Amino acid sequence: ATRNQALSLTEAYQILGTQPDDEPATIKRAYRKLMLQHHPDKLAAKGLSKAQMEQTKQRAQKIQAAFDLIKRQRNFK
Repeated sequence: ATRNQALSLTEAYQILGTQPDDEPATIKRAYRKLMLQHHPDKLAAKGLSKAQMEQTKQRAQKIQAAFDLIKRQRNFK
C-alpha cells in the first residue's frame, strides 16, 4: 500500500539530513549519498527478502520525493 502523503519542506530537509539554508551542492551531495545507500538495485545483490526490498524501495522513493520538493522550492536543477 503506497501512501501518497505530501511531504512538508521541513520533512524533506530532515529526510536528506540537510538544512533550509544549505547550498544546493550540499543538498545534491546528501541526496546522492542517500540514494547510493538505499537504492533497491544496489541492495538487491545483497539477497534481501521481499519485505526488505519493498522497504528499501519506499525509502528510495521518499528520498527522491524529498529531493524533488526541495529542488522545486529552491528552484535549482
